[in-house]
Amino acid sequence: MDEEFIRGLQQFQQHALNLQSMMSDMQNRMVPQGAEGTDTQGAVTVRLAADGLPEFIRAASDWQRRQPPEAIGAAVSEAYGAAVSEQMTAWGQALEDGDWQSKADQLDSQFGQPAASAAQPDIPERDLRYVVSRPLDELAEDVLSAFDALERMDETASGPDEVNGTSAGRHVTLVVSKGALRSCEVDRQWAAGQSYIGLNQAFEEALGDARDKLSSIEAAAADGLAGLQVDSLLDEALAILRDPQRFID
Repeated sequence: MDEEFIRGLQQFQQHALNLQSMMSDMQNRMVPQGAEGTDTQGAVTVRLAADGLPEFIRAASDWQRRQPPEAIGAAVSEAYGAAVSEQMTAWGQALEDGDWQSKADQLDSQFGQPAASAAQPDIPERDLRYVVSRPLDELAEDVLSAFDALERMDETASGPDEVNGTSAGRHVTLVVSKGALRSCEVDRQWAAGQSYIGLNQAFEEALGDARDKLSSIEAAAADGLAGLQVDSLLDEALAILRDPQRFID
């Protein structure tokens, strides 16, 4: 039974490596560089970063001639939407040119099938000399607990962790989630007295604040994953597999 389990792990590992390679190739070939969008009046320009959030938000030097102060927040959202549309168009063209769907289908069809002319891939050796394995029932309980914790983390991560990024004077507020700008609010009275320089400075401050807050959320999630001690559980499981007598102890 343990040999069949190891073969399954080997096949899964190879499939994961193939998928990772394909996704890396897709990212390198498909990520549009410098997708930009503007609102219909040309008052605001937004350039997208690789993570889907704005790289910058810039008001035109004559933005007040193009948009009233009370509409500048909506203009930011409109410009962001235009940039996303440009990016999606570029992605669609790259998908068509790269024939990624057939490559993905080929990987799916190969999963679980032994290679015709190549040996099964080896699972990287782990140093198990100092691993003290517990009884299987104790290990299984911890593994199930870790799976439950991972499922809860995944449910939390699937929700849009929205944060508010604000400028130093709290005159500009950007609501963002991972990979998306949700909205932009600008104090109309404050904006009425601002040149494009002051407005752009506030956009930069709010965007930086939002990114910092998202980074804090991601760091907390990484700490939670590390706390599950998945590597330790894997080492214990492999140690038991190498000593089948453990299954009947």
